[in-house]
Amino acid sequence: MGESRKLAGRYRLLNPLAAGSVRLAFDESEHRDVTVRELRVPAELRDAALQEAHRAAGLRHASIVRVLDVVIEDQTPWLVMEFVSGASLEQTVRARGPLPVAQAARVGVCVLSALTTAHEAGIVHGRVEPGNVLLTPTGRAVLTGFGFPSLSMLPSADLWALAATLHFAVEGRPPGQVPAQGADPLRTLIRAMLHPAGPPATDVIRETLELLAVSRPLDVIIGLFGPLPIPVVAAMGLALIEQLQAREAFHGGIQPGNVLIDDRGRAHLTPLLRSGTLPAYTAPEASATLAADLWSLGATLFTAVEGVPPSPGAPLTRAGALAPVLFRLLSGNPLERPTPDELRRDLQSVRSTH
Repeated sequence: MGESRKLAGRYRLLNPLAAGSVRLAFDESEHRDVTVRELRVPAELRDAALQEAHRAAGLRHASIVRVLDVVIEDQTPWLVMEFVSGASLEQTVRARGPLPVAQAARVGVCVLSALTTAHEAGIVHGRVEPGNVLLTPTGRAVLTGFGFPSLSMLPSADLWALAATLHFAVEGRPPGQVPAQGADPLRTLIRAMLHPAGPPATDVIRETLELLAVSRPLDVIIGLFGPLPIPVVAAMGLALIEQLQAREAFHGGIQPGNVLIDDRGRAHLTPLLRSGTLPAYTAPEASATLAADLWSLGATLFTAVEGVPPSPGAPLTRAGALAPVLFRLLSGNPLERPTPDELRRDLQSVRSTH
């Protein structure tokens, strides 16, 4: 293929990109760089592929590489796409190693938003993979590869592929038969999305990724900085009890790894994603009740203020005015634990006195 060749009399082909499957080109009509890709499909799928490509050209989203044109040259269809400067997720991880959790979560936010827009338009991507996720110099992730036949895949297939892509982002390898273990929220979310029973609701996935993109888990913060001040822990408890009551359902996974602290210091409780609760944060009665959630909340606040999870006979050396509150929350008798309203009153009192 000569360097001077043009498609449709306007797209001058330049150098290959992405191992030769995509070429840089110059649109002489609009005076801009574009990328072009030959749409290689079996003859029997050609009409369906062209229809899919034209539908993809209607997608508009900041994290979607736009299909600008679909041209036929010598009976061969070509996709003309927006040029985006950046390296693929695959290239980035292979060159620099796995991404930090927050950066991987930001990638997930962008790609999930792009997929949601496509799914609402009735389009399944079908090719979500690290090589089709581009990371721009500004930190935005964009999804390319639209316009190819999806072979009647369901939207859930895109969510599974997104999970596998995020797994590659944080582990440097595909999930294979054994996805990465770990109690942190991102790996827990990835495992839930890869589960044979199907992914969690899209809203749950989005909420978790958005929190992880700007927040750090409480257990990481404790590991870095040690026990937290009493008023900070009291404020955390107030935020968590508010969110717990808003759920109006048993959570079952309240523990430091599922509590995210954002850049303003506010605590957020992530949804439970099939991970269960670690033994140190499981109420002794192990029942699916609000009282059990309150015990787990008490164990989490204990860890935040003391730096270690509770254990039988463990002393409270740093809790100060929080100590009576924690004793009640961690009672072995569910009837002796405070109600949410009582807990809120007690935590407000502790916070106001410090």
